[in-house]
Amino acid sequence: MSRAASIAFEAPLVASPNQTMRAIQVSRKKLYELINTGELESYTEGKSRRITVKSINDYIERRLAAEAVRRGRVASYGDDQSRL
Repeated sequence: MSRAASIAFEAPLVASPNQTMRAIQVSRKKLYELINTGELESYTEGKSRRITVKSINDYIERRLAAEAVRRGRVASYGDDQSRL
């Protein structure tokens, strides 16, 4: 396989439920609530559940934006200035 045809993944695209619970510091019950309400995207691979890292990051961004609004800071967390 040529170098141009190969794909190198530097970061994982999915996480297990245990990895996700540790990453966002929630209980198993809360994790499955987030999955069932669509806050986190997941699928099963055989008997294993996998949660997309993108949905984990999106969830964190939504929570940060909601907290900014709650505190009266309507800043986008994608901007570097919002973290000042």
